[in-house]
Amino acid sequence: MSTGAELRLYNSLSRRLEVFQPSGSEGDQVRMYSCGPVAFASAHLGILRGFVCVDLLRRALRWKGHSVRQAMMITDVVRARVPQGTDPEVHIKEFLDSLAALNVLPAAHYPRASNHIGEMIGMAAELERRGLAYRLDSGLYFDTSRSPGYGELAGMDLDAQRDGVRAESIRGRRNKNDFALWRLTGPDAETAGTGQSWDSPWGRGLPGSHLPCSAASMALLGPHPDIHTGGRHHRSLHHVNEIAQSEAHLADARPWVRHWLHHGALTAADQPMVRHRAPHLGDLTAAGLNAMAFRLLLLRGHYHRDLAYTHDGVVAAQATLRRLLARRRPTIPHPRGETHHPPIETYQDAGRLLPADDPAARRILDGMDSAICADLNTAQVLAQLQQAVRSPDITDRGLHVVLSAADALLGLRLTTLDPAELAHQPHTGELPLGQQHVIDRLVADRTAARARKDWERADTIRAQLSRMGIEVSDAGSDSTWALRQGSPVPAERKTHT
Repeated sequence: MSTGAELRLYNSLSRRLEVFQPSGSEGDQVRMYSCGPVAFASAHLGILRGFVCVDLLRRALRWKGHSVRQAMMITDVVRARVPQGTDPEVHIKEFLDSLAALNVLPAAHYPRASNHIGEMIGMAAELERRGLAYRLDSGLYFDTSRSPGYGELAGMDLDAQRDGVRAESIRGRRNKNDFALWRLTGPDAETAGTGQSWDSPWGRGLPGSHLPCSAASMALLGPHPDIHTGGRHHRSLHHVNEIAQSEAHLADARPWVRHWLHHGALTAADQPMVRHRAPHLGDLTAAGLNAMAFRLLLLRGHYHRDLAYTHDGVVAAQATLRRLLARRRPTIPHPRGETHHPPIETYQDAGRLLPADDPAARRILDGMDSAICADLNTAQVLAQLQQAVRSPDITDRGLHVVLSAADALLGLRLTTLDPAELAHQPHTGELPLGQQHVIDRLVADRTAARARKDWERADTIRAQLSRMGIEVSDAGSDSTWALRQGSPVPAERKTHT
């Protein structure tokens, strides 16, 4: 049976698209490490975006037949001051609950930095023993001059970047880019910051910012994970320093991690979201919006690029979800007739279950496979999904398989989401269900006209919708509609296409 397209991912280290292959040391299993949240603050929507991006990667790997063992760091060791009374357990639970609400597949490990202090001290001591680190009054520092290719991942002038980002002056530091493996705390250490400190060969203090990720990943995934993920802001310093200390520690002339995947930021007003001003998932659900609507908003952009967030964008995404569910055909038994059978997870699962007499479903499935294998092009997967629900040629059974396959790739719960969960309709007014179906049909007809470049027909339908008080917004191959405020549609109004 065909295995479909080859999975190609952009590698931040080589700065090119590459066919992904696991190291082979554990068969088809992929070992993936992800930088996680700080435990002393709530995870806002901008932070959650990154973990949806990582989830898409996990789903794509599973789709191509790989099992994934993922470790996601919970950073509960910090040097900075935090508000008095902050309970990290509350923030950790809120973060994990948000991931569950967003249908993010759980990681195998959620290591806490505080549980790996011993490994960090051992790693730092070995680097010092081999002359790769040196002591100062303020702690133990890694000598970046001993790291061949230091900064390769960043692909930029690190000296210039550091000058522009940080003005920290460390007395006695040998090189401008040398970084702390262990920071000593002063006499008021127990009252500063989080009050954390540990004994070490260099004195009482805290691990440096980069040491926890190297130590925990090696402890849980072995010396060479297949993939390391994180935000693009990690690429220029944090991940550069992780590589330097890890490769120096291993000393095996191999890249520490072969494939690096970095996601863009979620922006508001053209600026990355920042703590204290960014909305949280609870803000959306309190406004009657479903977590899957936010997930759909994220899927419309590419993980590698920044994505603009607006509340209206989530509203429009929820409207799209309602229309997708409205176009689901009546529920049919699982193709194997086994209600207890696990859902479709892989391309080969879907291929085996497709009806042999449904070429339309096969085309859609292969289109989805090609799109996700092209560096996780979720916008194109969504376009294929829209074709499937509108196609008059696809069979009920074929559509069921396609929707299940889309769930495996996108995680939108298309086969299990109850339309009642999307009942709230901000900005659409109280339209009877029959009128909503009429408008949905017109919007679908207009989308089809746009797809075949029949602009005259598309403009005619748009004008008709405008006369009905309906505003249409186009986003790629999909369109959404909203009722213009102050322009209710009379119940007796009829429309003709």
